Amino acid sequence: MTSAPRSSDDGHPATHDRGSDRFGRVETTGVEYIPESERDSTPGNVFAVFFGGNLAFSVIIFGWLPISFGLSWHSAVTSSFVGLAIGTLLVTPLSLLGPRTGTNNVVSSGAHFGVRGRLIGSLLTLAFALAYAAISVWTAGDALVAAAHRAFGTPDNDLVLALGYGVIALEIVVVASLGHATVVALQKFVIPVIGVLLLLGIVAFAPGFDSARPGGDYLLGSYWSTWFLCVTVSIGGPLSYAPTLGDYTRRVSGAQFSDRIVALASGAGGFLGLFVTAAFGIFTAATFTTLGDSYVRDLVAAAPGWYVLPIVVIALAGGLGQGVLNIYASGLDLEALIPRLKRIHTTLITSAAAVALLYVGVFVIDAVDAITAMTLILNGVAGPWVAINVVGFLVARRGIYDPADLQVFNEGRHGGRYWFTAGWDLRAVVPFAIASVCGVLAVNTTAYVGPLANIAGGVDVSLVGSGLIAAVGYLVTLRLWPEDATPVAPGPELEHADDGIPA
Repeated sequence: MTSAPRSSDDGHPATHDRGSDRFGRVETTGVEYIPESERDSTPGNVFAVFFGGNLAFSVIIFGWLPISFGLSWHSAVTSSFVGLAIGTLLVTPLSLLGPRTGTNNVVSSGAHFGVRGRLIGSLLTLAFALAYAAISVWTAGDALVAAAHRAFGTPDNDLVLALGYGVIALEIVVVASLGHATVVALQKFVIPVIGVLLLLGIVAFAPGFDSARPGGDYLLGSYWSTWFLCVTVSIGGPLSYAPTLGDYTRRVSGAQFSDRIVALASGAGGFLGLFVTAAFGIFTAATFTTLGDSYVRDLVAAAPGWYVLPIVVIALAGGLGQGVLNIYASGLDLEALIPRLKRIHTTLITSAAAVALLYVGVFVIDAVDAITAMTLILNGVAGPWVAINVVGFLVARRGIYDPADLQVFNEGRHGGRYWFTAGWDLRAVVPFAIASVCGVLAVNTTAYVGPLANIAGGVDVSLVGSGLIAAVGYLVTLRLWPEDATPVAPGPELEHADDGIPA
């Protein structure tokens, strides 16, 4: 049995006002524990969020990247499929944390890294969320401006681009600030609308598609090193959701829905959403006669006239769907870092940071090189974090958590079974640090080449290598330095009330 945090005077778990979690109303829930009785979401909602949230140009461009790196259509499809499958298999077990702990995955990671050590996950989530939110605004804004220029002859310059980015950013901030219920409703709207428009896109670009068309010059000089680079970039898609899966599965009742259903909903939603959009990007990019620095601009230029308006709709609705997932996650995790702030305040703060990052990425540095380098460097750090959490879930905790003790840091308390060494579990933190350094040093891109980049003959092994180092290192430290089987006795402020949550 797990136990609920902060019992009330009548012996029942303390509850919070979650009546505001309705469409169009500002959600007040942060990262605090959500009791079983108040979890009203379903695996279907989880599937909708992670499927619909990927139907955006910011994800489609990850299908365009392999083509721009010189791969043929067939090779681009296989590299994307393999990478997305590996990434999905790695992160899907983490969808089961939320139903057990009643909070998001970053707070849940405190059971493995320590209640203060989970700040590593908060920083990682912020980095992923801000970066991918910036990509969402960039791609959607580019599509909006380019399509308007072609259809109506409006100006296409830096000032108009800046305004276009502002429009996309504003709609994302509004929905993300409202919160969970509005985000779920939005994704249920996005799926059929964008799904139909992507199918129309296949029809629009089919006349120019030739599956036998060879690729171009390989980015890294050889086929296999470039193919493995594309696999590694693709793994980053599912990996970026590892810290945020619990944002939505925590609202699913572990008593009503089995682990298998929850894992299937999150895994299938993420994989299908990512692969469908990547395949669209690969298909359309393979029809371009020349490849520029912006996929969406090439798309608008090559599209038949009747498909320009659908591109605008995909930019507005798809950019909103993907951007909202990231900004909502970043707001929750900044609140976890600064518990004194409310979720809506932290959402506004991270929104401003994402927009600032966007303008730097677009107007100061090369966006394509930045995306590739960013993805691989984040993968080198995220891989170890995911590996340790999966090992922690399956081996160290065996799926059993104490929700009350996970909330120690958020509530300004000390002690509990996850306190370890001043709130840090060095068994996980040390292997994570070593693996992350190795991962970053092994990255191989045109923008950044680490000193260990050639350790496998030019093939990028930053993600796989760092993940293995972290997993093995954590298992070794657990064996050499076993955790105390006797939990720390809680003081009066850590009194629990059993609410019957299944382990």
